[in-house]
Amino acid sequence: MTDEKKQEFTRRITQANKSQLVVILYDLFFYYIDEAKEILSQGEKKEFSASLDRAHACLNELIGSLQMEQPLAGSICKVYFFVSGQIGLARGKESDAPLSDAVRLMDKLYQTYKADSACDTSGPVMGNVQTVVAGMTYGRSDVTESCQAADYNRGFWA
Repeated sequence: MTDEKKQEFTRRITQANKSQLVVILYDLFFYYIDEAKEILSQGEKKEFSASLDRAHACLNELIGSLQMEQPLAGSICKVYFFVSGQIGLARGKESDAPLSDAVRLMDKLYQTYKADSACDTSGPVMGNVQTVVAGMTYGRSDVTESCQAADYNRGFWA
């Protein structure tokens, strides 16, 4: 993952509410799956496995975020377990063919969570973070973002 992508995901995470965090996990999952496919096409099988491990870590976080007392959680968990199996199959065969079914199923859930997060008006999960303002200044080719730090003492006090 490039430093620019890391910064983008970090910024999104610091500003996200609970439902947006789930959407970000899906975005990370898709990013790592795409990265794995690209790496496999270059013939780097060890890096392919590492990218699949990262995608699987995102999947584990999604499994952990399920509220199992809810009626649909069991069905969603079964889908996640199937996707986990497809990732294992792709790793074992060193092929990206099993990932197509996994991505298709995850995309359906992703669209649902994305629509749900658009309706969520709760505040960010993280507090005491820098405020990011976009569009106050413009670069040559894009809108720049700047961080507004009201308090520089954001860490732990000893």
